[in-house]
Amino acid sequence: MIQISENQIITIVTPSYNQGEFIDRTLNSILSQEGSFYLDFIVMDGGSKDNSVNRIKFYSDLFENAEIIGNYLDLSFRKLSGNTSYATKCLGISYRWYSEKDNGQTHAINKGWKLAKGSIIAWLNSDDIYMPSAIQKASDALKEPGNYGLYGVGLHIDKEDKFLEFYPIESFSKERLIEYCIICQPTVFLKSEVLSKIGFLNESLGYCMDYEYWLRISKESTFIFLPEILACTRIHENTKTSQNLNVHREIVQMQKKVVGKTSDHWLFHYSFYFIKSQFPNIKHSLLLSLLFRFYFFYLKYFSR
Repeated sequence: MIQISENQIITIVTPSYNQGEFIDRTLNSILSQEGSFYLDFIVMDGGSKDNSVNRIKFYSDLFENAEIIGNYLDLSFRKLSGNTSYATKCLGISYRWYSEKDNGQTHAINKGWKLAKGSIIAWLNSDDIYMPSAIQKASDALKEPGNYGLYGVGLHIDKEDKFLEFYPIESFSKERLIEYCIICQPTVFLKSEVLSKIGFLNESLGYCMDYEYWLRISKESTFIFLPEILACTRIHENTKTSQNLNVHREIVQMQKKVVGKTSDHWLFHYSFYFIKSQFPNIKHSLLLSLLFRFYFFYLKYFSR
């Protein structure tokens, strides 16, 4: 039996709640990753009412009788072999899942990270997907000392996995990160030491907890930018990012607390969505434009 070391293990946490339509594609994209690492995979389901738990348990049952390759502390890493689409392509997988009421996505991720055994951690939402070999590429790049994290190129896809657009990624700059979130969340991989150095995600945030975390990390370290497509974010009617006013309101409030100011980009867009919500019956685009620009200048120069 192989005795596995922590630096060989990568932990991926998937928070889940009623995403049965997509979760198979998410789980497959993680469990089919190829490379010279052991995968510590944790699904934190919030008590889904759809078919999510059945699909999560399906993969758990597959690994229940799989060959044990090695151990690390209380974890057993297993490998599915044979002529099957579920054959394990990394060194071994530990598959854990929990389904219980939680306090939302951020809480679920933190719960998973507190169970993590890997030297590298990440989370992938239950409607997003990794590209093939994403974990190995990230692992190789994160061997460089000094940086807490890495991000790569991300794509937006629709419900049928069709390409929509590239996420607006840029090479890392702390100043640009304050101006706009240049980091695509599902492409991010972090050294586990970030949890002791920076702490966990802010559970008071429901929309921009990832962005707030990148800003906190950037106060202590830089991110590596890997110019490789690592993951896809799915855009559909139930995604949080479709709730524009709530998202931008939270970002504006968060930035004031974390960096002491709100960037013009976020203030401008918040003003736009706020005015649209206040005057839903105004159809004249010029009048709307004048109103939200006036509100933007008011917020920028008189309310900070």
